[in-house]
Amino acid sequence: MVSLPLTFVTISPRVKHTATVIFAHGLGDNGLDFSNHKEMRTIASQLPHIKWVFPSAPERSITAWKGDSRRQSSTRAWLDVLREPLMYSSEYDDIQEYDEGILQSVKHLDAFVQSEIDSGISERRIVLGGFGQGGAISLITGLGGSQWRDASDTKGGWKLGGVISLGGWLPMREKYKKRLSMHASTIPVFWGHGVQNESVTWGLSWESAEFIGDKLEVRYGQYTKVGEPGVSFMSYGVAHWMAESEMEDLRLFLKKILPLEG
Repeated sequence: MVSLPLTFVTISPRVKHTATVIFAHGLGDNGLDFSNHKEMRTIASQLPHIKWVFPSAPERSITAWKGDSRRQSSTRAWLDVLREPLMYSSEYDDIQEYDEGILQSVKHLDAFVQSEIDSGISERRIVLGGFGQGGAISLITGLGGSQWRDASDTKGGWKLGGVISLGGWLPMREKYKKRLSMHASTIPVFWGHGVQNESVTWGLSWESAEFIGDKLEVRYGQYTKVGEPGVSFMSYGVAHWMAESEMEDLRLFLKKILPLEG
């Protein structure tokens, strides 16, 4: 069994455990608090065969917060924030420390996926997802190949049942595009985003999804194909949080890719 590197909480299934969702929180949050949000408790109750795992990110220094007396210089985060407002810049791809921080988070989430496999859950019955930064790191971990892992780790990428990004984006586009796993095009992705989101703008998120459009099929708002291989990008009339309609769409996505009969 793989030893888990981070603290975490779970919502246990109420019937036979046949699938697992590993869900990563956003910047400054933690697994316990995120698991207790009404939205997460509701969707978990509607999918009784699924075990939900909520890891807590490690504390890390946030570059954009240095010198800001209103904020502490470090918080729980899956990756650094180099500047605010959040934006994509090609220069990020060349910052070694930024890359290394992401690699560390990939390694952490890999351990949670492997732990579920060791317990008897197949890769295709595991979904990796997250909110905000958690969505960003889930896109990298869930769809990324061996280049996102240590040289000593030969894993070429997971064959997951699906990936979820709520309010997420791609922090390192060029490297991401070059580091997609051989399985990426076979994995269904649910990508939801609020049009009023100021923390991670809708434009940044949509541009991120569109950027990988020649590598993966990217669909905008096509309900008929949600849950099929490729990216289903869905918009909602909220800011940086989860809409009721978004959670219902997510429930239908999970019901399709992780059916109860398993």
